Amino acid sequence: MAASIPFRAQINVSFNFCRKLIKQFAVVRENQICIGINAKGLSTSTTDTTPSPPQSINEGERDPFPIFTEEKVQDLLSKITGFDILKIAGPHKKPLETPKYKLLTDAEFRREMTKAKQRLSKRLQIPPYMNPRKPNITPLSVDPDLAHFDTSSYVFTDVTFGIKDRDRSVVIRETDGTLRTAPWDVKDRMNQIYNPREGKEYLKPQMFQEEHLERMIAEKKYVYILDRACCQFEPDDPDFIRTTHRVYKAVDAAGDHHELRSTKHFGSLAFYLIWYKMADSLLLDMLNRDLASDCQHLVTLYSLLHPSSPCAASLEQLPPDADVAAYVKAYIETTSTLRSELELALQAMEDARKSSNRKVSDAAA
Repeated sequence: MAASIPFRAQINVSFNFCRKLIKQFAVVRENQICIGINAKGLSTSTTDTTPSPPQSINEGERDPFPIFTEEKVQDLLSKITGFDILKIAGPHKKPLETPKYKLLTDAEFRREMTKAKQRLSKRLQIPPYMNPRKPNITPLSVDPDLAHFDTSSYVFTDVTFGIKDRDRSVVIRETDGTLRTAPWDVKDRMNQIYNPREGKEYLKPQMFQEEHLERMIAEKKYVYILDRACCQFEPDDPDFIRTTHRVYKAVDAAGDHHELRSTKHFGSLAFYLIWYKMADSLLLDMLNRDLASDCQHLVTLYSLLHPSSPCAASLEQLPPDADVAAYVKAYIETTSTLRSELELALQAMEDARKSSNRKVSDAAA
């Protein structure tokens, strides 16, 4: 059964003509509920014209998603993200509620803290890192008998309950009689109409336009921009990739890596910088903050993402019990473009650790 909901007040289409349209669309997907919509006002274009994200010369041909989803890579990204419970559970805008108080024993308190950490860890789920999706412009069918039946195209949306938005069929019958898969921007708006998602707007917010985006980046609203991008776009949407990459570049240039630490965006930032071989500033920040284990994880990640690099070959020659300094030195000698700064930071971290160990030994004596 199908229903037609035109946006214009009157559309003269005969019953046989509508039945022919619906029958042809049924070939695309069986047993689906089709709703015809006049596409005027829904799409400014039937082709994707969004800009492509920046690509590295060496990495442009590789697909990062299979590497990103590897268990070892995810584990290392989670470790370097950190878990600052005060930052994760920090102030968030929410409706005022009456506070609840509980009297707990020490054992009950520990159990509640464990449950709270498990709930908070879900907020650190790293957004997928993907290449931009490609437009699907292959016609499904061409029917000259339907050419020029109206001055506007029609969008047909499968509204079957329980289908994922990415799998939902959305097609367009164009004025020349061509039936084709709807462009991604039209599909996203149809999904938002029939299956609205909290935090996502029907039209792209103006904050993602270049002039507004640059102003917000200058104000260092990194987390706010990235959170809104995750709500508004799919991870392979060119606008999502353009926005997040621009923020990652600004964070790296300003040395504001710590602003994203203990958020779900830090893993994507680290992956982006390592993928495009720009991890020097991030490694320097970790050394300056005495995050020794994170430094080792970062260099290990670099070798996993670039297995044929000199750094990966150098790490293979290290003994299994090699310390953090050995990992960092292997990276500095083979890959770094900030060699002097990293060497000084590594030396300062080692001196601080030796001094701390001496104080502990003296106190014990």
